[in-house]
Amino acid sequence: MSKPVGKSSRYSSKVSSKTSRRRSAPSSAAAPVEKESLVPIPPEVSRRMVRRMLIFCGIPSGIGLSSFFVNYYLLVNHVVALPSYFTLVESLACFGLGFLGISYGVFSASWDPEPGSLLGIGEFRRNLGNTLKQWRASAAAPDSSDSGETSS
Repeated sequence: MSKPVGKSSRYSSKVSSKTSRRRSAPSSAAAPVEKESLVPIPPEVSRRMVRRMLIFCGIPSGIGLSSFFVNYYLLVNHVVALPSYFTLVESLACFGLGFLGISYGVFSASWDPEPGSLLGIGEFRRNLGNTLKQWRASAAAPDSSDSGETSS
């Protein structure tokens, strides 16, 4: 059987050929990838980050979850008369601390192979400073993708 030739089949073949040309065209404006960005995180640094994230995120989140049960027990057994919004505020505060704990766990870990301090305050300042410096440098660098394109 032969394919029906009609206006819609011709249009779809034109559209598919145009989109395939766009997808397959090499982009010469792509920025070169530096070898430093391809270096993986060493396993000991990765384990240190995960351990700190579990501690600084897991403890506040666990307290936030257990606050529902503790407050329910206190209300049902008439130990303390808590206002209705207290559980909401308490759980939001704990989950907020847990959310911040994820970032603090990553930034407070020593990114060097040797371990850092217990709380990681010095490592946090150094790692956050290095990250902000890299963001500012990448924002200040001229965008190479705009220079190679021409409008028609």
